[in-house]
Amino acid sequence: EGINASRWYPVDGMRLNHPCVGLLQNANWWGKTKEMLILPEVLEALPNVTFYWVGDGGPYTEKILSVLGKYKNFSYIGTLDYPDKVREYLSGIDIYALVTGMDLAPLTLKEAQLMEKPVIATNVGGVPEMMNDKITGFLVEQGDPSDLIEKITLLLANKELCETMGKEGRK
Repeated sequence: EGINASRWYPVDGMRLNHPCVGLLQNANWWGKTKEMLILPEVLEALPNVTFYWVGDGGPYTEKILSVLGKYKNFSYIGTLDYPDKVREYLSGIDIYALVTGMDLAPLTLKEAQLMEKPVIATNVGGVPEMMNDKITGFLVEQGDPSDLIEKITLLLANKELCETMGKEGRK
């Protein structure tokens, strides 16, 4: 699945609390969505980081929100107009995370990279073919919240690394 890179350019970002991690994924297939259930440990370990989820309101949204909605540093934004509002969202986040149980060729990962965001993505399916581990971002192992915590912490502590990974992702 191709992507038109000319549609993905910096704009004034959404007003979000920083530091923040942006999630942009649907909740329409449990095999993908269930990986988000590792986030309670991440949210508890990183109470000063806000996690924003943009999603389509699929059938598993409430199942995820019933768990994650209890955390003050988690916010569900819902559906955004594509591509303009998604572009604003991606411009506003510090890190993009694809916390997924399965993905083939995630469009959101490509979009985040084109927006020069460092990415952290679960090492499943076709994800490792869509990004370059330790160059455009980090792959994390499925079901391992400590790996995700480590990578988020590393990126938030190193602005230069974020910028370098973002530029490499755009390439």
